[in-house]
Amino acid sequence: MKNFFSASVKFSDPDTKVLKKRPNLILETKMRTRQDFPWPRQVVKRFQWRGLQRFFSPVKTSKAVRSYQTACHLIKHGLSTPMPLGAVEFRKSGFIINNAYITEAVNDYIDLKTYRSSLPDGREGMTRVLEDLATYILKMHDSGLWHRDLNLSNFLLTGKPGGHRLYLIDLNRARVKPGLSSRDRAKDLARLDLNEWQKIFFSYYCANRFNPQEMLRTANIARSGRRAWRKMIVWTNPLRRKLGMK
Repeated sequence: MKNFFSASVKFSDPDTKVLKKRPNLILETKMRTRQDFPWPRQVVKRFQWRGLQRFFSPVKTSKAVRSYQTACHLIKHGLSTPMPLGAVEFRKSGFIINNAYITEAVNDYIDLKTYRSSLPDGREGMTRVLEDLATYILKMHDSGLWHRDLNLSNFLLTGKPGGHRLYLIDLNRARVKPGLSSRDRAKDLARLDLNEWQKIFFSYYCANRFNPQEMLRTANIARSGRRAWRKMIVWTNPLRRKLGMK
């Protein structure tokens, strides 16, 4: 994997697709080694350090390594995520210069945000997917994993109705804790932009273990606080750019 940043890895341009350019470069491609050993298609996510984050990198685990560790945790607990193939980081005097996370590509998927908007399987299909989503997240939280960026775009859905499978991506912010409190769970769930579907989802997630009304109320409070924080960030962007913090 260290060869990713060197000339020894060849990218076939016709087979390389840029999925995202900012804030991190994400490519779907097909890498070949010097021995021309064919791998399956891969997704490569190359992380950037923004603002003052780079100055603290000597005491931090790189985002690539953290993503790999989180993926291994999910797989260990029977939860689907794109198969992790490796993580690479380069440091100079302790500072992270480059880091990238590489997974096997997932084929023929639709992200849940698009699925929620288009409802390709109708409202009944959406209800079944919500039950699958609640089961996945509940199992993840029970394992101690706090994702911290749990939006619908980070869930990839494959298969047909009755045989759907969910994959969780964007793992670099995740943390593993000995146990998650109800407040931690609600803060994670607050990021799910379910709109009219949130009451159904919370009823599936809480079942007989949590109070769905209380969990939803806590999530809504967390969502309001995050919106206020985003507004402040947008308002301070010009100053942050001048200071080199963005």
